[in-house]
Amino acid sequence: MKKIKNTLLAILLCFHSMVEIKASIEIIKPNEAQQKFLKHPQQKIYVDVKAQMLHFTNSNNKVLQSYQISTGKNGTGETPGSYKTPRGIFSIKTKIGQNNHPLLKYKAQTPVGIYQPSQARYDNILSRILTLDGLQTHNRNTLSRYVYIHGTSAIKKLGTMPCSLGCIRMNPYEITKLFDKVEPGTQVYIYDKGNP
Repeated sequence: MKKIKNTLLAILLCFHSMVEIKASIEIIKPNEAQQKFLKHPQQKIYVDVKAQMLHFTNSNNKVLQSYQISTGKNGTGETPGSYKTPRGIFSIKTKIGQNNHPLLKYKAQTPVGIYQPSQARYDNILSRILTLDGLQTHNRNTLSRYVYIHGTSAIKKLGTMPCSLGCIRMNPYEITKLFDKVEPGTQVYIYDKGNP
């Protein structure tokens, strides 16, 4: 019986993935910044805070891959020290961790060894780091706030609840795939209700 349930789950997951690949990012009544992002003629990243999902799209906004994430537990915002996830348009500034082990742990963007569950912290930064540079007036401080897209050890909460200190957390193995598809300059849009 357990084997049948696992097979059904695998089929459902495969079907879900196929549906997502056919989807496109659409924003009803987009503001000026959102229109600019959607018209950007390159692959891009769209972060949906409410759904706790990150979508990697082609230049026509067709979703190529979706990942479960976790954003700031304090919500969204741009105030320094708020531990909130900033909103709006960004670009990837730097890529850190090329070819490193998915469980490599970082402190201040510097590798400090392989993650050990017995030494778990609330906000482990693992695998890869994509630093974000804010492209709008309200989010220009993002780089100095050290808000990243990065791997985490808290994978059970991905896709279910915001629990980061402002960064966008991903599965440490899944971020290796996203990391290989993007380059510095790739645009990122973090969407939450009432974006500036």
